[in-house]
Amino acid sequence: MNTINEHAAVHSKALLDHPYQRYCGLELVEQRPGYCKCSFRVTEAIDNLSHTLHGGVIYSMLDVVSMLATLPILADDEYALTNSFSSSLMSAASLNAEVVVEASVIRSGRNLIFTQSSAWKFDQDGKRTQIASAQLSKFRFKRQW
Repeated sequence: MNTINEHAAVHSKALLDHPYQRYCGLELVEQRPGYCKCSFRVTEAIDNLSHTLHGGVIYSMLDVVSMLATLPILADDEYALTNSFSSSLMSAASLNAEVVVEASVIRSGRNLIFTQSSAWKFDQDGKRTQIASAQLSKFRFKRQW
């Protein structure tokens, strides 16, 4: 099993401990260099007026999990920021649905990193349905702090 370096572990913990991710209930399931899987449950705190997952939440979770897949491939003196995000919503996730978000690094270049994220809902009988996907690119840069 691949493990992540200390640099990635520290930044991943900070990202997961951010108040917004905690508010949304995001939990780490698996993380290795170039891949991450997280989950959360749709609650009244993150639903919309139709009692389905708010679109803004799914967009942000696609981005966060993409970053968690990216962190383990960065050098200790590097960081990355999303510079492009293209997504599609495919299905609603109802209140109390479990949502799993997976992200993979597709290509890691000298200046840009390309990732793909997807989100899936699971109903009570375990049926898995894709609810969203995103293509993201990130600027890779040397940290200045």
